[in-house]
Amino acid sequence: MKVSLPLMVLVTVITLSTPVFSQSGETKVEFQKGDKISAIIELPYTARVVEDAIQEYMEKKGGKSDRVKSFDVYRNSRLDKDEPEIVDVYYRVDRKVTKDKEAATVYLLIGRPGENVGARAEDDHFKIAESKELLNKMAPFIDAYNLDVQIKLQEDVVKKSEKKLLSLKDDQSDLEKKIKSLQDKLAQNKNDQQLQTDDLNRQKEALNLIQNKKDTSNQGKLSKQ
Repeated sequence: MKVSLPLMVLVTVITLSTPVFSQSGETKVEFQKGDKISAIIELPYTARVVEDAIQEYMEKKGGKSDRVKSFDVYRNSRLDKDEPEIVDVYYRVDRKVTKDKEAATVYLLIGRPGENVGARAEDDHFKIAESKELLNKMAPFIDAYNLDVQIKLQEDVVKKSEKKLLSLKDDQSDLEKKIKSLQDKLAQNKNDQQLQTDDLNRQKEALNLIQNKKDTSNQGKLSKQ
């Protein structure tokens, strides 16, 4: 038997399941056949959700989207709206699956406008602190985006469930109409049977009268003989 959780229990579950964001760190990532220093963060969401969320986040920063090998790039972007300096933001989202749970690893590095990051030295720490800070700022935005996605998916589930319930109610109404029609036909049939029984009894009585007349007539003929 499936037991529904009380509202307070559900609220508690939701509260306890609120993610605690891991802070971004520093690592090396392969970029155009060489390792470059980048910021990194792991997030408990699907890679698709993270990619879409970062895209929306970066579009609000302005800049032109591009693609370099396995990295997405937003060129001529400002890290803050009041920041006069423009930069190129490179990022890559890798899918990670552990114990049937999907997560995403994000690598991010910042380049100078028009810089060939592939030619950068492996120990170049250009704006790594800013890269990590940018990932930390993205994390709650991605969480909110993921929540919106989950709400939309659950709304679709609710709509499908409501549609199915309405369909079942319509089926019930049709079945009740059919049952009512059958009950009316059954009642009519019973009434017709009674009428037919009465008619049969009358016809039998008439037959008996005719047969009695015949018997009486035959007895009269015999007595005359």
